[in-house]
Amino acid sequence: MFGFFKSEIWKSTHPLRRIKSFKYAFEGLFHALLNEANFRIQVIIVILSVIGGYYFKISVAEWSVLVLSMGFLLMAEMINTVVEEFIDHIIKEESQVAKIIKDLGAGFVFVAAFTTLIILTLIFGQHIRY
Repeated sequence: MFGFFKSEIWKSTHPLRRIKSFKYAFEGLFHALLNEANFRIQVIIVILSVIGGYYFKISVAEWSVLVLSMGFLLMAEMINTVVEEFIDHIIKEESQVAKIIKDLGAGFVFVAAFTTLIILTLIFGQHIRY
């Protein structure tokens, strides 16, 4: 009995299993980069924001907010992609329910993008004005 329990614990925490989970995560990121134009645009925004942060020598607090907002923006786009892919797979025909779900996902990304824009304005606006 204990041998079975021990082997199940070992399997779930085995380093090779952890490595595979990272592999799958990177495959998801590459899928988003290759297939989602909005994700690519947002990655460019992240890169430009990081360059701007180094150029303007923003504070640690500003970096913290910048990293959180950029991460949230990319996560929102990926969640929206998951929702859209799932809906497209489950519902093959035109559907008002599918439209509402996809519109809500797009709205979620819009709110994340708008929030990020406000944060970028607050962080970089003060540096650009002077």
